[in-house]
Amino acid sequence: MSKLVAPTSSSPVLRPHEVARRPWDEPDWQQLWLATRVKERTWRSLALVPGGSGMPARFMEKTAVSLAQTGMTHLGHAIHVADATRVQLADLNEFFAEVTRCTSKDNERVVIALAPLSENVTSVSIAQQADCALLCILRGVTDMKAAQRTVKDIGARSFIGSVMFEGLV
Repeated sequence: MSKLVAPTSSSPVLRPHEVARRPWDEPDWQQLWLATRVKERTWRSLALVPGGSGMPARFMEKTAVSLAQTGMTHLGHAIHVADATRVQLADLNEFFAEVTRCTSKDNERVVIALAPLSENVTSVSIAQQADCALLCILRGVTDMKAAQRTVKDIGARSFIGSVMFEGLV
């Protein structure tokens, strides 16, 4: 279902039938979670950035929940999930304040689901404000030029890697 491309990791593949069960119990989701824990880039907030438009409804939110559940299995404590797919400009400061509240105590983390940059202007700002970002690509749907523009618009330094999904989360 998913193929991770990270600077120093191998590339796991998550198959669609595996996520019909509990994705956080699957080795490939566990490998994806562990790959986000880059020594050089410890994070409290991780933005999941779609590479472009055309992903199924709620795809990014489901991905964020699955990744957070995987992390909770590993760490033994809650990881917050923030659905920022519809955050408007007027709500941006309040959203940042809520992320700060969610990550103010030791070991607290939040995984943030974003909308494609072409669909929500706040996605760039939220991704840039997060500690780091993970580019999410859906094979056969995401236009690679759009994904490259996404990385350029946000800034390559924000990203810890990318993941390619070959099916639905």
